Amino acid sequence: MTVKTWSLAGAARFAREARTGTATHMRTAEIARRWHKVKMMRAYEIHRANFGSRDAATLMLFGGLGYQPPYPAGWDEAADLVIGDEARHLTEAELYVVTPQMCDIVIAAAQSLGVEDLQLIDEEDLPSPTGLLVLPYPVLVRTVGGNLGDDRAFSWHTPANFTLPDPTNRDAMLMKPSVRVSVYHDTHGPVRPDSFLDLAAEARQAGTPLPPLILDAVRCLPFRAAEADPQAPARLARAAQAVDGAVRDAAEAMGQDESRVIGEYASGSQIEDADDTFTLRFLYAFWRLCEQRIAEVQHIETNHAARVIAERTGMSPEVRVIRLRQRAEQPHGGAKGRNWQHRWIVKMHKVRQWYPSEQRHKVIYRGPYIKGPDGKPLLDGETIRALVR
Repeated sequence: MTVKTWSLAGAARFAREARTGTATHMRTAEIARRWHKVKMMRAYEIHRANFGSRDAATLMLFGGLGYQPPYPAGWDEAADLVIGDEARHLTEAELYVVTPQMCDIVIAAAQSLGVEDLQLIDEEDLPSPTGLLVLPYPVLVRTVGGNLGDDRAFSWHTPANFTLPDPTNRDAMLMKPSVRVSVYHDTHGPVRPDSFLDLAAEARQAGTPLPPLILDAVRCLPFRAAEADPQAPARLARAAQAVDGAVRDAAEAMGQDESRVIGEYASGSQIEDADDTFTLRFLYAFWRLCEQRIAEVQHIETNHAARVIAERTGMSPEVRVIRLRQRAEQPHGGAKGRNWQHRWIVKMHKVRQWYPSEQRHKVIYRGPYIKGPDGKPLLDGETIRALVR
């Protein structure tokens, strides 16, 4: 697989084209609905294995997607509902891209977060009500169920409500203000299981080839959520491992390879999402870094072609690039006698800061910043991802 050199203009162009192509495909291609139907049926089976009840699984699935009763009558109707809403959210979303260096920083920041930090998320943390964050490269993630995915974009949308039964009134429902979060895989990424290759071939044959991004999963995260049952994540993980493991075993029995990865990939180099929170942790880290001076925002100039496409599709051509802020150099007369041959990233650490005016804690990061003279090679690798928790 050929790796292209990253550039601001190229990243902005890819983000625009990816959003337009993906939203259009979800609105018009029958295969998009059928693919997500399979995804929803899998999610339902995980909830059923977890709760041991069809009714509870239905409530958790659709309530966790932000929907209220009455729920869709069948899986085709359910897939139409979710795919239609996702296409609309993409159309409305503000576009964000991160530089490769900043993406490494966000991954490192995400890995420093725990479930208790996610309980701090509030609507005011979001940089915009609806957004699509496109990554500079696919991030390989081993899911809680044991599957390998190549995450390439994350989206969020508010307002949304996590709906669940009221424990004090069996006939009532509780609606918790939430953010709806979606994960998109890289259609041309390195993870190439046979099931995906079959899907891509079928899409081409139908005249609706797959777009740059393909929807993987959707969920709602309540704001300032408190985990009522600390054992719930472990039970959900066991259910996901059982359901996904059975699917992989069945595929292997039929001679399918569901673990194929192409390109430069070393087993064990992926991110292990042991509690099914990596997407949430990545986005929360991104949102918090956007608010701090660690990151800086650059608006990419919109060319004529992008404006023409925007007018035709009804989608804004604006793209925000989030990059690591360069620390100001020491003024003349500072430390002398040092002839640095490299630049390097000074690692950061996480702090839960109390904000009296808002009566709540927020996660803030101190560091990282780039040290060393402009124009010198940047030392990267493990230094970037080594954070103090």
